Formats: sequence, C-alpha cells, structure tokens
Amino acid sequence: MILRSMRNGFFSAIFLGLLVIGGFSLVLTDWNGMFRGGGNTKTDVATVNGSPIKISEFNNIAERILRNQNIELNKAYEMGAIDNILQSEILARILALAAKDFGIQVEDKIVAKQVQSLVSPLITEQTNAKQALQQFLQMQGLTEKTLVTMLRGEIETELLKTTIASANYVPQTLEQDISAFKGTTRDLKFVELKNSDIKLDKDADDKMLEDYYEGIKTQYMIPEKRNVTIAILDVSSILKDTKLSDEEIKDFYDAHQEDFQVEEKRILDQAIITNEADAQTILEQAQKSGDLETAVKDVTGNVKAFARDISFAQKDLDGEMATQIFEAKKGAIIGPLKSALGYHVIKIADITPEHIKPLAELKDQISQQLTEEKSGDEIYKLTSEFEDLLAAGEDYAALKGEYNLQIIPVENLKSSDKDFQTDAKLDENQKANILNKTFQMNEGEPSSLLDLTATSFYSTKVDRVTPATPKPFDQIKSLIAKRWKDENQARQNLIKAQDLTEALNAGTTTIEKTGYKIQTINALSRDALQKKVELPASIKDARIIGRFMDAKEGKYIMSIPMDANSILVGATSNTKLGKSDAGLQEQQAKALKSDLSTSNLMLFISNLEKKYPVEINNDLLQRVYGKTQEQE
Repeated sequence: MILRSMRNGFFSAIFLGLLVIGGFSLVLTDWNGMFRGGGNTKTDVATVNGSPIKISEFNNIAERILRNQNIELNKAYEMGAIDNILQSEILARILALAAKDFGIQVEDKIVAKQVQSLVSPLITEQTNAKQALQQFLQMQGLTEKTLVTMLRGEIETELLKTTIASANYVPQTLEQDISAFKGTTRDLKFVELKNSDIKLDKDADDKMLEDYYEGIKTQYMIPEKRNVTIAILDVSSILKDTKLSDEEIKDFYDAHQEDFQVEEKRILDQAIITNEADAQTILEQAQKSGDLETAVKDVTGNVKAFARDISFAQKDLDGEMATQIFEAKKGAIIGPLKSALGYHVIKIADITPEHIKPLAELKDQISQQLTEEKSGDEIYKLTSEFEDLLAAGEDYAALKGEYNLQIIPVENLKSSDKDFQTDAKLDENQKANILNKTFQMNEGEPSSLLDLTATSFYSTKVDRVTPATPKPFDQIKSLIAKRWKDENQARQNLIKAQDLTEALNAGTTTIEKTGYKIQTINALSRDALQKKVELPASIKDARIIGRFMDAKEGKYIMSIPMDANSILVGATSNTKLGKSDAGLQEQQAKALKSDLSTSNLMLFISNLEKKYPVEINNDLLQRVYGKTQEQE
C-alpha cells in the first residue's frame, strides 16, 4: 500500500554556485558521483583525503539547512538536495585542505569581527552582544565552538578562492579590439521573396489532400478521453477515536528511560572582554565580591559585555574551556579564558546534574507519539483490508457503506484537464496527482490507495477509455488545403531563392534586374534592435541581423525570418569597425576578467580533485535518507 537518487558530475555541478555564496552562508541560510563507493566505514557518509564525514555530523548539517526550508530529509533526498548539501560540504573541506597547504591562517580578531557583524542586527537596548550571540546560535542550532570553526574555515577558503580568481590579466589592446568589433557597422542591400507570391501550377484535389493528411494526421488528433471513478476514504474518525491509558504512557516512559536522559549542564554568568588586563581586573574584583556583573560595570563602565544564565553542556564548549568550567564548583569565578571572541570571565551560577526528565513533563509528548503510532496501526489495518477487497474484485459501490467512501464519477477526462470539476473540494496539486495516476492505469483496474490529505486517501479506477483518433478529414479539409498550399509555396520559393543567390554570386544577373523591390539599410549594427533603430519588419530578428553581419562582405546569402513566410537575399558592403567606446571597453574588460576568473577556478578545482581523493558512501545515503519500496 502506498502511504507516502544521486546525480552525476561531482564538482562541475556545484562549484560555480559556491563561488558566489560561501559555504558558511549556505549553512546558515535557507537553501553526483565522480567519486563513489569504496573505502568508507559503515558510519562514514564520505571521506575526503582519508578523513571521514560521519553520518551523524552530516545529518546535523543537513537538518540545519533543511529546517530553514521546512523540508523533510527523505523528501530532500528525492529532490537531490541531500546530494547537493554533501557535495557542498565536501568541496568546502577540500578547499580548506588546500588553504591549509598554502599556509593561509586567519587571526582570532578577524573571526571575532565576523562574529560581531553576524550578531549586530540582534543587539538592542534590551539585548547585549553576548545575549545576541546566544540567540543567534540557538536560531542556527550551533555551538559557539562550531560557529568559530566554521567562520574561520569560511574566511580562509574565501581568501584562497579570491586569490585564485583574481590572478588574471586582460590586455588593453584586446579590450579595444573586442569593443571595436562589437561596434562594427555594415550597409545591407536585399530583396524579399514572399512565399505567397509563388503561383502553383495547380491546386490540390481531394485525393492529393487525403494522401497528404495521411502523413500528418498524428498532428491533428482528438485526445484520448477517460471515464473514471474516484473513491475517497476518510480516516479522520480513527484519529479522533484513538485513546491511550495512563498505564500505556507510563509503560512507554519506563521502557525508554535512556531517551529522556538530560546531560549535566553548567549555568553560567559570563563576561567577554577584548582586553586581557581588564579581564584579569574583573576576575580579581569579582572573586573578592562574588558579584561579576558589578565588577564588569566598575571596570568597563557598562554591562554590555555581561550575560547572565547561559546554559552549556560540556560538548558545547571548546576542549580546554570545557575542562575548566566543568571542573569548577558552583559559585566559582574563573578566567580569563581565551577564545576567538576574547577573554572570558565566568561564574558558575548553577549546576544542573545529569537526570531523567520526569513523566509529568513528558506525558503530553509521549501521548501524542503513541496516539500517532496507534492510530497509524489502525489506519494501516483499515486501508490494507480495503485494498485486499479491491484486489479480490469488489467495486467501490459495494464498499461504500462499510468504509464510508465518497464516490466521484468524472467523464471524458483528458490528460490536459488540469482543473477538472468534481463534487469534492480538491486543490490544484491533488487534482494533478489524481490526473497523473488516472492516465497511468489500465481500463477496469482500480489503483491502490494514495495519500490525498493528512487524513484521507484516494483510489481511482478507469471505467472506459476512448482512444485518441485523428480528426475526420472533412472537418479540417480547408485547414489541410491551406497547409498543403503554404508548404508547397515555401518549397518552391526556397528553390527560387537558391537559384537567385547563385546567379547573383556568379555575376549572371544583378539585384537591380531581379524585379523585386530593393531595400537598403545603412550602418546596420549587431545591436540595432537594442538601440531601437527603425528597421523593415522582415529584419526585426536578431538571427537575421547576425547572419548578415557575419557573412563575407559582398557575397549574397539567404536568410529566413522567424515567421518563415519569406526569404531574404542580400549582401553587405562598406564594413566599418566601430570606435573603441570607453564605457563599452570597460564593460568588456569586466566580462573577460569574470570569464578568466571562472576558468582559473575550474582549473584549480580540477587539480584539487586529483590531489585530495573523495569517496561517497551511496549505500549509506540510501539507507538513511532514501525510501525503499517496502516503506512505500
């Protein structure tokens, strides 16, 4: 019963995007296999130069990104988003390795400045810098240590990419030549041979038209139509009627104690000071008085650097800092502890010991989970029974009373009827899903149940298929006759234009002797349309202009306008290179440098692929994020 892919081209598909948005911006904001298989352990989603990306680590990254997009992990996998996130993470790590090899290191003060710029929009009169940082970390699901590491790597790789991308030079003479080429003008003399001027020897009779129609009748089909019946099964009553006893909730709580374990935490009052001497003074004064906030105010003149009641688990803190904080006793004031953010003076305001959350706190959560599981089992049982009866040959009408079905007949449904009308209230996506399923089914065969809403399913059955058939010849005879005439005129006009072009180039005639009206355009340029130059209707086509501008001067060529109702035969003369426009030259230089930057980066990353081998564990990705047929 139905209740609910990796791509190729590893670096080429993503690196251009990463040149525009850095890895950190990708991780903190909203939002395939060149190296596959081999070498990974069971819990490594990938390895980069021998270093693993653990599935738990990658899952945190993916969840953080997708949470902002409100996309479920398995859905993201189907969309290819999981693959993109993994590729971005791999490329970020490869660039970080390259940056390290090149000796690129970022000072702590630069990282601190970047942190400040990130949290500054959150600082208000009521929220100081430290509180803003904690708010930012909570919003992004990051620890302070992870943020600093991420930012440092981002800055280092950006420095590397910027250096590689900027290593280009465009000679001024090249800029001038391209600018002059783009400003080239030509005089054009041409005649227009219209298809409608061709006189056919005779009109087509019915026999000729019928034979002609036989070859093109698939272009004039009456679409296939289907009479279908849609059955909607509503299971909302099961959700409403599912009840749980206190005993069931207690039994679940007792059996899952490890899931409700809360690790030991420290509640900290903290001041982050940029000057080590001031931090030491604050520490000494606070240790004497026991009042860290007052000490901060006495030394700095305000309490902007002070934050109260910040909760940390040991894993949330950097190694040395974590050790000192978690070895200190309640009430102790320690420091200064140095980090990329400055010097920390910390008071252990309270200690929350490791404990198991009480049942009273979890009762509603457990109740909801068990209710969903229990009702899910009931729904599965009901829908399985329903599908078994369908498979045994029962029809919707026979099952209507027992399953309270809503039965909806729809007649003459075409595959293009995106907004077909029914008695049920269906939105655009629901109609599209039903329509697609309907045209996948064979006549007389009911589909399995498919999701319609969160509390309902549908099944569709094709009652009758009216195959697609060609429209009767008599109904479209005049249309076919016109098409036959247009095609034959166009064919003969093409032959005539070819003969004329050859004669003009051979010198056996001149354009003045053709008998056609001669049209002339002086100083035609490639950008004539953009400049809104007044042109004949037949020339208002960029392809036509480009063809005449590219042709050899003095040689007659043919060109067919977009509407294909005529053919132009003409030649150019008086070609003049444009003057080197300073503004255009500057634009061209920027475009050339951009192209060279991209080429440099492509070459650089291509070399990194060889230097730092990558392996991806496709099987693990499929197991963790993919949907198997059994799940469906």
